[in-house]
Amino acid sequence: MACTGAVQAQESPAPPAPAAADVVLVDLDTAEEVAGWTTVNDPVMGGRSTSAIAFDDGGLRFSGSISLDNNGGFASTRGPVDPEIGPKATGARSLRVRAVGDGKTYLIKVRDTARPWSYVQRFATEAGVPRTYDLPVERFEPVGMRLDPAPDAPPTVDPSTIDQVAVYILDKQQGPFAITVTGVDAAF
Repeated sequence: MACTGAVQAQESPAPPAPAAADVVLVDLDTAEEVAGWTTVNDPVMGGRSTSAIAFDDGGLRFSGSISLDNNGGFASTRGPVDPEIGPKATGARSLRVRAVGDGKTYLIKVRDTARPWSYVQRFATEAGVPRTYDLPVERFEPVGMRLDPAPDAPPTVDPSTIDQVAVYILDKQQGPFAITVTGVDAAF
C-alpha cells in the first residue's frame, strides 16, 4: 500500500468507521476496551525496545521506540483472549484494521490460543491519515512462537478459529513509532 504524492497530516484525524457490511471483531473506542491490552517487547530476549499503550484519539495508541541493541528490534501489543471473535469472523474474506499510523509498517497477528501457531500480515501505514487497511485472509502467513515459518500449520487462516489479535512493529524499523488502532473488522 504505497503512498503516492504528498499527504497532509490532519491536526485531529477522525478515526475511520467500519464499512456497512463489516462486522466489528475488536472495538477499541473506549478506555475500558483498551485496558485489557498488554505489551510484550524485545527485552524478554535481551533487547532494549520500549512501548506503551493508552486510550488516546479515540482508540488504542501503541507507541514507543524500537532499538536494535542486543539483537532487539520489536514491540507488540496484544488483546485479551476473546472466544467471540471467531464466530463473528466465520466466512470473512478479509480483516480490516482501522488505524491512524505514522508511515511505518506494522504487522497484525491473529491466533487460536489452543494452537502453537499464529497467522500474520504486514500493512504499511500513511502518516497521520485515518485509513482502513484491508488484509485478505488468503495473504495471512502461518508462523510459530517467534514469528518463524510454521510448516505444520494449515497454509491459510480459518477466521472462525481466531480468539486473539495483536499488533507488532519489527523489521529493523529503528526509532520512535506510534499508531492508533480504533478497531479490527471482518469483511465478507
